[in-house]
Amino acid sequence: MLNISKRTILLADSDVNYMRKMKEDLEKNIAVKVIGMVDNGEKALEKLEKEKPDMVLMDILLEEKDGLWLLGELNRKRINSVCFILSAIGADNIVRQAMSLGALYYMAKPVESDVLSERIMQIFAISQEIELEKEKTALQRQEEQKRNELENVISKLLNSMSITASIKGYHFIREGVVMVVENKGAILSMTKGLYPDIAKKYNTTAGKVERAMRHAIETAWKRTGKEVFSEMAGYCPVAKPTNSQFIAIMSEYIRVRNP
Repeated sequence: MLNISKRTILLADSDVNYMRKMKEDLEKNIAVKVIGMVDNGEKALEKLEKEKPDMVLMDILLEEKDGLWLLGELNRKRINSVCFILSAIGADNIVRQAMSLGALYYMAKPVESDVLSERIMQIFAISQEIELEKEKTALQRQEEQKRNELENVISKLLNSMSITASIKGYHFIREGVVMVVENKGAILSMTKGLYPDIAKKYNTTAGKVERAMRHAIETAWKRTGKEVFSEMAGYCPVAKPTNSQFIAIMSEYIRVRNP
């Protein structure tokens, strides 16, 4: 994540005097701190690895190792500083290569200090949006993976009770168990909550969901379902469980074993 207060910038340019002037202008115009000035790619990489600044403002032309080499190394080492290219080199092939290596923005020298300052703040805002989107996507993937794992556990239990995907109600029961595992209170409102929510997902009616679940449990009870359910519940039920009893016992069994 980017710093909330002052953003940190590393300057990398072969012209030391140019960097000094740029440092003075940037720190005067915007809330940034220049953490270093280097004139070659190797020193820049060393500084980036150690300091991890929010941005490296760099020229393509650097001593010893150039800017393209540096961009490649940042990719290889997964250093996430924002890369802003400021260079007199404007050849299309060089610009494309720099962008393909991860540079977020490319600006041609010379440039007015106030324009550069404004552009840097815009780039910080864009990069922050990108980071937030990445975090959001990562969280979504984690949630999807967690749900897939939960569905696999439920599927195995249902199959062990002879409730397979070909049986009416299989998907409804699985969805109901997922919902109750994720929210215990969902079991308290089967008719007005659980059934309608499942029906909406599967484009059907609450009545059909209820009947399909009941049919699946009845089928299971005639096969291996009673024994497996008894093991989950910890007692041998006298009668076939209702939909809510079945889902409640199954969800609690899973929750205890998969905290």
